[in-house]
Amino acid sequence: MIPDMNLIESRQRMPRLGLRPLTPNECFWLEVIRLSSWDSDPAPTLERVQRLRRIFEPAGRGRTR
Repeated sequence: MIPDMNLIESRQRMPRLGLRPLTPNECFWLEVIRLSSWDSDPAPTLERVQRLRRIFEPAGRGRTR
């Protein structure tokens, strides 16, 4: 599936008032998430947040997968 470039370009950007600027690494990770989700912009459910956090857990912490 190839994302529609017009749809991507026409996305409205949410203002980041009062937040610090994104680092280049943060921008990269946002693009990784977009690519991984096929630009579907999934809602951050508790289960999705927990799964994402488990990816970055140090070895030996948390429950076994």
